[in-house]
Parts: sequence; structure tokens; C-alpha cells
Amino acid sequence: MKVELFFVVGHVATGLSLFILLMAFLPYKGRKIESRLIGVSSSISLASHLTIIFIPFHGKQVNLPQNIATLLIFLPLALAYHLILNRRYQTFFSSSTLCFLAFGICNLFFWQKDDYNTYTLAVGSLILIVYCILYLYRLLVDLPVQELQTVPMFWFNSAILIYRAGTLFLFLFTPYLVKVLNNDLLIYWSFHNILNVVHQIVLTIGLWQDLRNIKLRSLSPSVP
Repeated sequence: MKVELFFVVGHVATGLSLFILLMAFLPYKGRKIESRLIGVSSSISLASHLTIIFIPFHGKQVNLPQNIATLLIFLPLALAYHLILNRRYQTFFSSSTLCFLAFGICNLFFWQKDDYNTYTLAVGSLILIVYCILYLYRLLVDLPVQELQTVPMFWFNSAILIYRAGTLFLFLFTPYLVKVLNNDLLIYWSFHNILNVVHQIVLTIGLWQDLRNIKLRSLSPSVP
């Protein structure tokens, strides 16, 4: 992939983050809490990209906004799963979140430092994949009355699972691939950006379904 196309895909991902942010909060009334949390997560991602564009970072400093965003993005996603699962696994969610934050902060200050914190992304992805599987398990046990495609969280979960599972190998082995094998990071990060675009498109479907459900409830008060 050429550098120009790489940046085009990156800008598309940034534009989709803004679109998701607007869809998650407009209109605000009647929105599912998980939709609002997806909006919060997208706003953090968007803020990190805009910070890089408008603030003249130099060298490895350019990684700092995204390293901080990696820690912050995890929190609304974890809260969304905690709430959608009716707080069934309080201890698990609390301990996994604290472990992730502790690892991420240590990685930021002591291990990968100014490098892109791929280890933090990998640990966060592993935890979120467990959340995704747990959510799918609860769907099988407590299958909702309505069809699955009408449940916004089903789409959010699918988007997160696609992105996190698809990029896990990349997050784990990027330092080895680049520093030891001297492979071109552009190739791997282009794959990351493409998966991110797919992830955001699926999130958009879930947000659209949430808006559609609001409209159906307004037309028919008996609809739950």
C-alpha cells in the first residue's frame, strides 16, 4: 500500500469517528446507554487524532496522544459490557479494568514508554475479546424476544470482536516485526486501518438500529 492511500484510509477512519460521535448523541433523548458509551469511546479516538494533526509533536512524542487514548477508550467499552450484562460479573469487570489500567500505566512510563504502546492494546484487546464472548454466551442463555439484528449491542459487540480479534496479532508482534525482522510497518498498519474502518461501519449499523428502534417506539408505544 502506498503512503498516500495509507493516509486516505486513516482520514476515512477519522471521519467515521466524527460521524459515529454525531449518531451516538443526536438525538440524545431515548438513546441506549451503550450507544452513548460508544459515542464517548469514538470521541476519545477522534480527540487523539485531532491532537496529532493540530499540535506539532516531534519524533516519538506523536505516540503520546494515542497511548493515552488507548487507556481511556477501554473504560466506556468496559462499562457498556458491565451494564448490558446487568452487573452480573461485578468483581470480574472491576478487577480486569484495574489490571488493564495498571499494566497500561506501567507500560507508558517504564516499558514501551514513547513507543506506540502495542502491548497495552494487546492486553486491552484480550480482555475485550473475553467480554465479547461473555456477551455472546449470555445471548445464548437469555436470548432476547426480538430478532438479534434489532439489538444495537449485538452490532457493537460484533464490531469490537472483529477489530480486536483481527488486530491482536498485530498488536502483539509489531515491535518484533519492525525492530527484529525490519519489516515495513506501513503494511501492517494499513491492515489495522482497514479493519478499523470495517469496525466503525459495523458500529454505525448498530447506532442506526438504535435510532430506528426509537422511531418504532414513538410510532407504537407498546413496543418495548
